[in-house]
Amino acid sequence: MVTLRIFKGDSKGYALSLDLLLALIPITIMLGLVTANMGNIMYETQDTLYRSSNERVAADVANTLLKTSGDPYDWETNPTSLKILGWAKYDYNNYLPMEYVLMPQKVGASSPSLIQNVLGSQYGFLLTITSVPSGNTIVNMTSSGSTNANFNNASDVVKVERLVLVSAFDIVAEFKNVRLTRSPATLTKNFPTNRAYLDMYDYYVYVDNSDSVSSGFVEVNDVGGNNQIVKSNDFPSTPPLVRKIDPVTQKLKNQTNLQSNKVETQLRGSPGDTADVYIIQVPKGTPEGLINPYGPQRVQAMFNLYVWTK
Repeated sequence: MVTLRIFKGDSKGYALSLDLLLALIPITIMLGLVTANMGNIMYETQDTLYRSSNERVAADVANTLLKTSGDPYDWETNPTSLKILGWAKYDYNNYLPMEYVLMPQKVGASSPSLIQNVLGSQYGFLLTITSVPSGNTIVNMTSSGSTNANFNNASDVVKVERLVLVSAFDIVAEFKNVRLTRSPATLTKNFPTNRAYLDMYDYYVYVDNSDSVSSGFVEVNDVGGNNQIVKSNDFPSTPPLVRKIDPVTQKLKNQTNLQSNKVETQLRGSPGDTADVYIIQVPKGTPEGLINPYGPQRVQAMFNLYVWTK
């Protein structure tokens, strides 16, 4: 009996060892599979980290270009003063960048090397801006300096896409929906010029709904009202009423640094009617017939930035 109990006790221990062995088999298989695929796991982890880094860098560059005016905010007038690149138009009345509204002068003064400086030398890039919906190319820049993207051998390419506004024309001051009265107040705005601006651009006054205006004026830097651009006897007129601003007569600021020009307007008419007054900046030599604040000054475009690790 004693002998049988011993064998019986041993058999219980043996059964317990067999359970452990059976339990270890799947664990061993799992460890083997993990070990065998460790290289793939590390590769996937590393790839995820690299992609996350690339996405962050691309997003940061896009935000810098599209949401800031750069440092200084008027760097396009003197590109050698540039510290930080930015393309957003600067609102001189509110003293803030206009996010996603691109200033053509800033875009035109940029080069692939300036984009590369913002991005970093370890990255390659392709940057395009195309009009919507026509798809016409406005900007095409690459890290290679050519018009062809060189990312065929890149292991991963990230893309940032944004809808922006861009144009060759620019509204530098505007009086929107001015309510006409018989005793109107004098409205005031400012727009900047310097010597470089006056060498590159012409400036026009554009009055829409000018047939509703019975009398009034628009003047720039005019002291005493003796040299108005738009005079009272110009109204009413067939809209639009367009007048070129003579930089000498209207004493537009022509110093090295940007300085403000004061615009004043006063419009009379039947209560309930409205009119719009714009000061429009256009490339020098633009025909007067093309001056239009509703058409070419700001059109929708698609900003695409592709970034990859070299």
